[in-house]
Amino acid sequence: MNLLDRTLDLFERHKYGIIGTLMVHTALMFVMAISTIDRRTPEPAQEPIVLEFEDLEEELMPPSEEEAQAVPQQVTNLASNLTATPATAQQLSRRAQEQLAQSVEKELTDLERQEFERLAKERTEQGRDITIPKLDTTKFDKRNYMPKPTLPMKVEGLTTVAYDLAGRTDIVLEVPAYLCKGSGKIIVRVAVDRSGAVRKAELDPRSTSLTGCMAEHAMASASGARFSASSTAEQPQRGTITYIFLAQ
Repeated sequence: MNLLDRTLDLFERHKYGIIGTLMVHTALMFVMAISTIDRRTPEPAQEPIVLEFEDLEEELMPPSEEEAQAVPQQVTNLASNLTATPATAQQLSRRAQEQLAQSVEKELTDLERQEFERLAKERTEQGRDITIPKLDTTKFDKRNYMPKPTLPMKVEGLTTVAYDLAGRTDIVLEVPAYLCKGSGKIIVRVAVDRSGAVRKAELDPRSTSLTGCMAEHAMASASGARFSASSTAEQPQRGTITYIFLAQ
């Protein structure tokens, strides 16, 4: 009896066991394939939650005739200069401009010195001498590297903080972290000296509240504010800082 005959004889005697084993393995592979497909099925995207702010207008006091002329478009966390003209960037302080110019001058000096040192090293290795000229820093014009002055920024639309001080720009004007309940508008009258410091701050009766959380936050921000200096401004110059508190 050859190998083929023995194999067929073995299969004939155990054919039911072999067929049963194949069926069990086939069923297991089918179940595993179905489980893999289920795990790869992406979860449906959750719909975004839309918050309604329709009640905000009812909670705030009706605007005056002067305020009704301005149409607020967007709420931002920027301080808006009501007396400024629109611009794309805030003006850098004089100190920052000077520091930038000094940094550029130092970098140019270092680069030129390094280049002369490299040339001197090459000529020394070649047996030739080189005289390093002294850098004439008087030919360096700082104005070429200083940012061009821009007009003060005016933010269009409704802002959380807005001030009315002609000829001034804000240097330090904190937008208070909103930790109060409800909503409202707090107006603070300020007196600013020629150096830009706030010497006096008091609540305006037109505010929606003269006491409580919103008034305290507004007074703290206004008292610590600082504006650009002006030698021609009134002494002191009087104006207002308005804080808009929106319900959370």
